[in-house]
Amino acid sequence: MEEIQEEREYGRWEWFFYMIVIPALFASLLGGVLLSLLGVNVLGNVLHWANSIPYVEKLVPDEYDLVSDAEKEELDKEKQVAALQQDQAKNQQQISALKEEAAKKDATIQALQKQVQDLNKLMEKQRATEEERQKQFADLAKVYTTMSAKNAAAIIENLSLEESVTVMTKMKPNERADILAKMDPKKAADISILLKDSVVNKNDDIAALQERVQVLTKALSETRSGASAGASDQTLSDTFAQMPAEDSAAVIRSLMTTNKSRALELLKGMPADKRAQTLSAIAKVDKKEKDNMAARITEELLR
Repeated sequence: MEEIQEEREYGRWEWFFYMIVIPALFASLLGGVLLSLLGVNVLGNVLHWANSIPYVEKLVPDEYDLVSDAEKEELDKEKQVAALQQDQAKNQQQISALKEEAAKKDATIQALQKQVQDLNKLMEKQRATEEERQKQFADLAKVYTTMSAKNAAAIIENLSLEESVTVMTKMKPNERADILAKMDPKKAADISILLKDSVVNKNDDIAALQERVQVLTKALSETRSGASAGASDQTLSDTFAQMPAEDSAAVIRSLMTTNKSRALELLKGMPADKRAQTLSAIAKVDKKEKDNMAARITEELLR
């Protein structure tokens, strides 16, 4: 005999539990999972909300993290970007300072070059004037030698000592002797002493100009060589710092065999972290080739 069982109706609380509570919990759980996948810190927000309820706040911890892992990663990236931007700004400042210094040195070089050119022109002009002056004295000496010794002596006695000596240096010794013999003994003695000690040179202005040109040329050479060497070494050091450690290590190893001092200068000019990476790469090659170049370089850098 078949027994027909009637479907039992749910009670009020059973209906509330099965129809409302369980679906609500399931929906909350599913929503929390979805929000977590989207980067929302669901647990942290729930704890924050629970911590604001009286009495319940005692049951939840005070310390909790409202930042999700994705947000933490994003914050770390932002910090890294800010640090890189700050480093870039510093590098730009250093580049600007180096450019400004190079511009100043270029201006100094140009100014020195202009001074040298101006002084060379002035010296050429003075030289031409002096050559003309010496020619005039030589022509005057020829005129005096065509006169009688007595007349030439009378004229030369009325010249200044400097002019007298300059004119007579253009004469032959026998011509000078004849004219001096006809002069006043005191004047002849003074001219004789000056003739003995005199050396015909360009005037003092030309000598001073020559000395000044030499000083300026030396300063120009030192400025140019200093600017070229300093900029070149620093530029090479910056280039090595931007290269991969393995590539810079290969170049440094090659330089150590051909130009040891230059290799050490380049390493000293690199940042400390890049220098350490390069030495580490050299040490790796040392292990393969059974060499000890990294240790030798370190000893040289510590001196």
